[in-house]
Amino acid sequence: MNASDQLSLPASRGQQPGRTRTAVLTVVLLAGTLLGCSGGGNDPDARPVASYQESPPVRNGIEASRTTKDFHKYLASHEGSRYLTTVFIDVRIEGSRADLSGMIVTGLDQNLEDTGSPDLEKAKRLAKAFVAWRTEEFQDHGSVKVYNPALETMAAATW
Repeated sequence: MNASDQLSLPASRGQQPGRTRTAVLTVVLLAGTLLGCSGGGNDPDARPVASYQESPPVRNGIEASRTTKDFHKYLASHEGSRYLTTVFIDVRIEGSRADLSGMIVTGLDQNLEDTGSPDLEKAKRLAKAFVAWRTEEFQDHGSVKVYNPALETMAAATW
């Protein structure tokens, strides 16, 4: 694991967010806005929008982390989870092999609904897919949280 794969956990309420959290939040908000835009319009010559992304996009000139690319590749290779490649923005893992902690930043729940978000099921499926990936590929153990654009936890799972 290299330094770019390190997890920057959200600061607790009342603490000053660091540069990393501010940068992540900015990227999340911009990406959430982009994910919320519909493409194609009424232009008959417009290229159809894929139901999944073939590779994670470069955002603000910054390539996706290795962990993000690997998880994206896993999702894209499984028919039942391909659509999830369009809902997550970044994946980070922190900790030792005995105690791993994952963070998935998404563009889900842009309205920041306290309860009953229509995206809650997608967040749970994303967490479940992450658990399957880590179990199949790495046979390690840990926990993962799926965050919305405001870095509030939408779903959590352990593996």
